[in-house]
Amino acid sequence: MSATAAGVTISPAEAGLDVVFLVLHPNVPSRVDALRAALGEQGITVAREQIVTIGSPGGPEALARAVAGRPQAPGGAPVEGANAVPARPVALIPAELVVNGTALGAVLDHPRVRTGALASAVAGGDETYELLDVLKIDAADRPAAGGLIHDLDPAAPDDLLIELVRRLPGAGVTVQPVQIGGYLWARPADAEQADTAVRALAAVPERRVRLREAARGGDGFFSTFVLRKLSWRLTGPAERLGLTPNQVTAGSFVLGLVAAVLIASGDRLPAVIGALLLQLCVVVDCVDGELARYRRRFSRLGAWLDASTDRIKEFAVIFALAVAGARADQDLWPLAALAIGVQTFRSLADLSWSLRRAQLAGPVVPAPVSWVAPAEPVRVPRGFSSATDTFGVTGWLKRIGHFPIGERFLVISLGAALWTPKATLILLCVFGLGAAVYLLAALTSRARSLAGDLAAAVPADTGPWLGAVLQRLRGRSAVIAPAVVAVAETALVYLLSSAVEAQHGAAVMLVAVIAVAHYLQAYGVREGAGSAGLVIGADLRIVAFIVLIFLPGLLLPLDTEDWVTGGLWALTAVVAVTSAGTSLKSWIGAAR
Repeated sequence: MSATAAGVTISPAEAGLDVVFLVLHPNVPSRVDALRAALGEQGITVAREQIVTIGSPGGPEALARAVAGRPQAPGGAPVEGANAVPARPVALIPAELVVNGTALGAVLDHPRVRTGALASAVAGGDETYELLDVLKIDAADRPAAGGLIHDLDPAAPDDLLIELVRRLPGAGVTVQPVQIGGYLWARPADAEQADTAVRALAAVPERRVRLREAARGGDGFFSTFVLRKLSWRLTGPAERLGLTPNQVTAGSFVLGLVAAVLIASGDRLPAVIGALLLQLCVVVDCVDGELARYRRRFSRLGAWLDASTDRIKEFAVIFALAVAGARADQDLWPLAALAIGVQTFRSLADLSWSLRRAQLAGPVVPAPVSWVAPAEPVRVPRGFSSATDTFGVTGWLKRIGHFPIGERFLVISLGAALWTPKATLILLCVFGLGAAVYLLAALTSRARSLAGDLAAAVPADTGPWLGAVLQRLRGRSAVIAPAVVAVAETALVYLLSSAVEAQHGAAVMLVAVIAVAHYLQAYGVREGAGSAGLVIGADLRIVAFIVLIFLPGLLLPLDTEDWVTGGLWALTAVVAVTSAGTSLKSWIGAAR
């Protein structure tokens, strides 16, 4: 049912979109059938289709009504509800356009594109783009766009779309440029150009280009130059098999746990197999995101699964290294606890820094976009446009200095296959501490940029009491405090557990689960889903640990080891269930 406000009927959102094919040059062969097929191949549901000849009598008026979503009855009178805000977006596509279907889908089917246009960035131009004649107008923006059609010159059909795009910001409509990437585009002026463009279109390896462009940018050195070079080759088979991103995430998670079990055996051959499985696990972990980007389908549940399982896999293999050491009569549990604490500090401090910078910078205001007409009627792709970034030598060295996840798993795999568990854990701690020192040095040099009166976000599961204290901090202390709280909690739990003769494995397991709880809260804050503390925060966990586990084990005439170890496992289960459940609920709820 429609709702009415201020005389304007707002229709409920409906699936699909309206498509208007624009006949700009009747002498050029129409490709409506091919474009219609391309939309179908992209899984785009066309709810309503119109073909409008701009140069015909009544053409501009028909286009204005089609864009605004004001249909006419056969007699020419407006139908009931003609003043309604349309329920669907509309796409404007020249009927003679030659373009790969994936480029159409990038504009028309991407959930993060409201009103957008297919574009190609102009080299050396600051926010200057060539308009490539595919325009999607969000349902809420259609009335404003429809009102601009009458101001356009139907005698200049080649300029119609670009003039509309240039005028939309003045009507309060932001047009998002969507880069065409490695695909062909042409708007031929005659039949000969059309034939040439269609032949060139057939030569584009569209599926391969789409798979390569699904790779995410901004990764670490090893992920960019090794893992992503392998992962896209698995994304294609995963897509053909119909696997979902969440199923791929689950597969990567299982591989990581199996690798941890093999590494924990302490024998060389299983450890080598586990190291290889761990690298396969990391490669598969890249596939879930690539599959989501390939299909242009994203979910909050998928983001939560990806964030949480990454941490669990990492801490599981660290735990496995300590188990392997125990099988060789080596006490590596302190090293395992230190490795978990160091990585937790580094990651939370890095995330807190980025959140603080974004907070002080204020809301991001998109720079004004300048639109120009294409320099040539045919744009032939020169290879695919990879999303993997190039930072130069200095940039890559800085990224390696952060010791990202690809490099961490590489060290673990090499250590498990070639070295000893002790050497591997020592390397993890050394590199992690080096990354933490690098981060602290960077924070010190940029202290002034972090000053401000705004209360900082708290990307850690501090709980209500510590959280209230941390929100009073400003500057560098506001950035570093959440990470310090997380590490202090894990250190306190491990040291006090050792003081009452707890089983070290149980203590490290609790440390790992607490670290995951902090990660879930931190990522939730980044995603806008973690502003409230989890059910059991650091302050309440510390109180529960001291009152229920440490003091009874220290003071009461009990079998200390059994009491403390049992209490550690019980608290581990409670923290795991409550933190995972509450975090997942907040992430899913934030999407509504």
